[in-house]
Amino acid sequence: NKRSSSSIASCVPFAMLKTDSKCPVMRLLCFLLLTLPSTVASLARTAQRSPAASTRLSGAIRPASPAGVLGRRSYRARAGRFRTSPPLCVRMMCGACGGESPGGGAERHHSGSAEEDDCLGASIRELGELAQPLVRGGDLGAAPFAPGSLPELPGGPVLILGAGWVGSRLAARLSQERCARVAVTNRPDWRSRQKEAYFAPVPLNPPPVSRHAFDIDAPETWDALPEPETLGAAVLTFAATADQLRPFWERYLRKVPRTVAYSSTAVYRVDVPGQEVDETTPLRPTARAAADAFLLQRGATVLTISGIFGEAQDARGVCTCFAAYASAGGALNGQKSVNMVHVDDIIAATAHALAAEDALVAGARLNVGGGVFKLHELMSHCKYPQAAEAAHARDDTDLSSKAVLSTRLLQTVMPRDFSFVPPLESAAAAAARRAALAPDAVGPSPAASPAADSA
Repeated sequence: NKRSSSSIASCVPFAMLKTDSKCPVMRLLCFLLLTLPSTVASLARTAQRSPAASTRLSGAIRPASPAGVLGRRSYRARAGRFRTSPPLCVRMMCGACGGESPGGGAERHHSGSAEEDDCLGASIRELGELAQPLVRGGDLGAAPFAPGSLPELPGGPVLILGAGWVGSRLAARLSQERCARVAVTNRPDWRSRQKEAYFAPVPLNPPPVSRHAFDIDAPETWDALPEPETLGAAVLTFAATADQLRPFWERYLRKVPRTVAYSSTAVYRVDVPGQEVDETTPLRPTARAAADAFLLQRGATVLTISGIFGEAQDARGVCTCFAAYASAGGALNGQKSVNMVHVDDIIAATAHALAAEDALVAGARLNVGGGVFKLHELMSHCKYPQAAEAAHARDDTDLSSKAVLSTRLLQTVMPRDFSFVPPLESAAAAAARRAALAPDAVGPSPAASPAADSA
């Protein structure tokens, strides 16, 4: 019963051929998952014929946003048709329909065992979760996402080293929107570590996400990771020195087909406050720059990221970030140039880097700078009392002030119609953007990262 990677029809052999299965509920679940998309399509046609019917559906089906839930159908305008990604039914808890865990072999369902009850319960819960978006526009319990906005990823599972604030959101998006098989890592003591909202990851649901205890300084934890040869890619989200990376690369990462690593725009040397910097700008002699060089020399892709933010109402909205920056004693020079990038743009850049051809990204540094603005503009946006005074401040003398250019990323990796989320967008513009990306999503959007660009 081989796992299909392209269609919900992967359930058909299970439902049709396993007539003697001892797990009738699993056969029924596959049957329901197989027939539900056609029911959805029928409802969509009804909505198109009748505006009243469309209103009654209350966002369950939006013909203008043809993103189904079962099978995660994402609309490809260029092709003018639906394209179905691997359905979540192929990754149910105990391998129904031939599902596999990111770490390796499929977990099979066995009649009469304790695992059977767990499997049935998990599968029934998952079916309920999958059905929820049809009636209330929800998702799978983590952060809402923009249907169809990420590319399809080639190869096997993606290992995200460090499921922190950005890493967990990347895992949620890849697993939900692209139905990608994802494995994540956390420190061995992660369950006992309570993080404040500013650093808190989003919940991740197993399956399709598997979690592994990992410490780059503890080689004994490396054995718990998925076999590197089985992976399609790895994403390194945390900072590490070249000395820390060297043994891990030789033993593990060099066997992974593609590695993408996050870095910071703080690596760039600024000689004139406010100057433009790109990937050719000289670097400061720091441990972070040395680690980047180590990875680049071995063919990894380094995404150099500026200050990260999220939705305004979240713990890392731009004004919340600015308040943290100001309260920590940050210089309030109104002429300082600040760069900030939305977490969704980091996720999109990561996914496109993973999907790009080797010739475009292997051994390449790519800036993910987002939008640039003056600090006094941020102060005014956040209604800071001294905003007007800051606008007439003295010339910029801050050597962390710079304008990060992302031209290489935009021209070689990202789609032509891609644009960064404006850091200082109005509440109305933000609401319109979220509605356009995920018209059926409810609840808070994915949050954000450091306030003003500390780089």
